[in-house]
Amino acid sequence: MEIAATAIDKVLTDLGAQPDPRWKTLAADKQRKQIQTELNSSAPKDGMMRVMTRMQFQEAPDLGEIDWESELATFEQIEYPQYYLQPFHSVLGGWLSEIAAVGNRVAMEAVLENAHERKSLGVREEIAQLFPEDARQILDWGAGIGDDAAAIARCLPKATVTAWEASPFMIVVGRRYHKEIPNLRWKHGLVEKTELPDNSVDAINMTYLLHECPDEVKQIILAECWRILSPGGLLVVTDSLPGDLYSYRGFFEPYKEQWLKINPDQLLTEAGFIKLKAYQFAYSTWTRVGVKPE
Repeated sequence: MEIAATAIDKVLTDLGAQPDPRWKTLAADKQRKQIQTELNSSAPKDGMMRVMTRMQFQEAPDLGEIDWESELATFEQIEYPQYYLQPFHSVLGGWLSEIAAVGNRVAMEAVLENAHERKSLGVREEIAQLFPEDARQILDWGAGIGDDAAAIARCLPKATVTAWEASPFMIVVGRRYHKEIPNLRWKHGLVEKTELPDNSVDAINMTYLLHECPDEVKQIILAECWRILSPGGLLVVTDSLPGDLYSYRGFFEPYKEQWLKINPDQLLTEAGFIKLKAYQFAYSTWTRVGVKPE
């Protein structure tokens, strides 16, 4: 399917009309240029346009009543690393934008529409089944709007599940989606340095997090996993197949070239995890489960 130039022109026009993001640490002009460069590249944009078309037909709760000014005022400003301050998925502001947060559910439902019979929420439920019944402290890192964390919390009502997320916009939306789950908590912060005690967590989940990070940050995150997991603790990682991620050209992915070289088993083994098990809950993803040695 060839994408008409007018479709890309419309995306660029919409981009130019967007106001600057609310989060003031962002270089909005630089982000616009990055998005324009990605959209104007000669790479095929069929994957991007298919997702944008499907998004129109997905269902999600209404979020029109959010008072963003008052909600964001409740969060402390944190010092974001430079890699985070980029227009991920060609959204001005990237993760630090209400557009990304409000559209997250419909975007993921569109991406996984044909990959699982229950779309993205079905994949989340499959992931939740991997966690042991006796786990009591579980973290979901890079939780976004918390769909993984919510699925795990429902599956394990005796566990405390913490959705750990750097974007206050995602947390605002996630709290509305999942406010009825009593054992789900939220933490605003980066996962590279949690300041949690050593050996204090039973399990950690990461879904679609590592491909958004440069290689050196992947290593830091996995080292932090290792530090805070208890001996015998579980790490569950789910992410995009390298080639599938690369095919979504037009959606700005700053580390897509690095991701093409990723080897999930090698990545986790070099971080010290053992007893690796492989799963695939959607054709476009891989899942690995690793254990911290006793």
